Amino acid sequence: MKTIRTFLTWCCAVMLVLSGAAALLLFNIERRAFSAETFQQAFERQNLYTRIPAILAGALHTAIAKDPDTDPFLKTLSPADLETAIAELLPPDDLKMLSEDALNSIFAYLNNQTDTVSVSLLPIKNRLAGPAGAELAVRLINAQPDCTLEQLLQMGMGFFSGEVALCKPPAEMMGLITPMLTSQVQVMATAIPDRVVLLSAENSTPQDDPRLRLNSVRLVMTLSPILPVLFLIALTALAVRNFTDWLKWWGYPLLAIGTVGAVTALIGSPLLGLVIRAVIQSQAGFLPESLISALEETVGAISKQILNPVVIQGGILGCAGFGMGITAVFLRGKSP
Repeated sequence: MKTIRTFLTWCCAVMLVLSGAAALLLFNIERRAFSAETFQQAFERQNLYTRIPAILAGALHTAIAKDPDTDPFLKTLSPADLETAIAELLPPDDLKMLSEDALNSIFAYLNNQTDTVSVSLLPIKNRLAGPAGAELAVRLINAQPDCTLEQLLQMGMGFFSGEVALCKPPAEMMGLITPMLTSQVQVMATAIPDRVVLLSAENSTPQDDPRLRLNSVRLVMTLSPILPVLFLIALTALAVRNFTDWLKWWGYPLLAIGTVGAVTALIGSPLLGLVIRAVIQSQAGFLPESLISALEETVGAISKQILNPVVIQGGILGCAGFGMGITAVFLRGKSP
């Protein structure tokens, strides 16, 4: 009977260390990898806010193409034109705000708080309707090839129909064209939606929802601390008979859990980066390619940011376990 109990005790101790170190990693990964704040900090450190014009341009171009009632002038703009326009219109603070808005929406979606990922276009609309919009339109026209006679005629008629040709008119005509162009830009600004949807699960079946498998994995990660707690309870029941036993059978496993967790966190950043990259790439069919690319660039910083708390927590557990083990040895040496 004693042999069986000893065997079970050591089995529980080993499983406690393995499950405890795994839980230390998994719980922290789940808690921080699915937080918008974690990615916002990485975006700021790596100055990835400059990517938001390309992301918005792609999403806006898709929305324009799908809407038959969109202003005809908007339909003449390519994604590159839209990206240039957004980059010129918005100051850095607005780009940062829109990036944070997009990240908040993405993680609200991943955390099942909403069924759509969207980003606000109100800063773009507001600036487009003001003097900055008129200046941008003039720069956009001047950057085009020179107008042919046919295009000039089409441009003149277009200010009434909304279908303005994208070409550079003669300089002597700019004084006549600029007021009409300004008016056209203001009309165009009102036609832009307040928000553009990057991803929606509302029109898809539950089986096609990319969050289903992710939710199952996250549930396992969230509940991972339960297993080492159960092994700790079993170990206590099997081995602890006095205070010294408690110090010994709790202290050494805690020392091992803390050491394994901290060392794994210190050297495991590249491996975690591969896992995070795989999760991001699994959403490639659902999110814009430019946004996927920007998120992938944060992987290195995100991995370190997620694992830093593991190093600290592992160090605390290791120190606590070491102290308990030393105390157990000291008390055993003093006992008769």
